[in-house]
Amino acid sequence: MNPSRELNLRQQQRDSTREQILIAATTVFASQGFEAASMAEIAALAGHKKALLQYHFATKHNLWRHTVAHLWALRDRVLPRYLDDDSAGGAEASFRKVLRAVLSFNHHHPEWVALVFRESAQPGERLTWLIDHYLGQDISQGTEFIQRAQQDGLLPSVSPLQLLHLISGALCYTQLVAPMTLQATGTDLASNAAMDEQVDILLRLLQPPN
Repeated sequence: MNPSRELNLRQQQRDSTREQILIAATTVFASQGFEAASMAEIAALAGHKKALLQYHFATKHNLWRHTVAHLWALRDRVLPRYLDDDSAGGAEASFRKVLRAVLSFNHHHPEWVALVFRESAQPGERLTWLIDHYLGQDISQGTEFIQRAQQDGLLPSVSPLQLLHLISGALCYTQLVAPMTLQATGTDLASNAAMDEQVDILLRLLQPPN
């Protein structure tokens, strides 16, 4: 076999293994939290031996950081193309598109929501790291996004930070309780039609007074 091709195949295998581990770690960290999660359980879920996790990531703390980076990379592949979008429909259409994209991401990646909620409620080293590397920038960019929407007359003139958290909460909550709502009422809050309706209702509630 060509040496360069063999090297490329090994790199692909290495990348595939790391991806499998990160997907498993995402599930375990989100469902159990950092303290309860174990390298052995993550390895079993990924279909690999614990020693292989330690080879790639050394420690649980290092694996957690790479898992967070993996989740944010997934999120950032969805949102950047919307945040600065000046679509033909104007500011309102762009704003609606962002809300719908966030809602859809939260539906397809509930583990991201669960991990952020868990870590944001627990002061400590991990939260400090999250703020320094991800959450601080998210809050800054999110606040600027809200301010632009206020300047465009799409949102009321209230605290941008408060409004950012209220909107973010609304876009998370319906997807977190979608399974319960479906079982209790037969209404699927995670359907495309329901998510479109949620964005419509949210925009109506946020409409500035005349």
